[in-house]
Amino acid sequence: MLYSTGMSTDWLLGIWRLVHADASLDFAPGVRMEFLPDGLLRYHVDVGGQDQSIDLLYRVDGDLLCTENPAAPHSMRVRIALAEADALHLDFGGAQATLRRIEQRL
Repeated sequence: MLYSTGMSTDWLLGIWRLVHADASLDFAPGVRMEFLPDGLLRYHVDVGGQDQSIDLLYRVDGDLLCTENPAAPHSMRVRIALAEADALHLDFGGAQATLRRIEQRL
């Protein structure tokens, strides 16, 4: 199921944990994406046993998740789809990743 531009993005709020990613994406194991209200995305990764986070800005435009890093000139657009069993699929132009919701926020 894809969500369009005019719809609320409340379905995305919460914490999602990486369960699979194509090797070409080079995601670290245990990556978590925490979608917060007002377009804040906290990207969590474990570094040496400690949680490190990067604050990003996000918006959803049709079936695209658009992110920006305000601390560095970097932006990304990736296709997203919400699947059964609370799975979030990301398609990076062929390479794919799947995350599962571990905490929902309203």
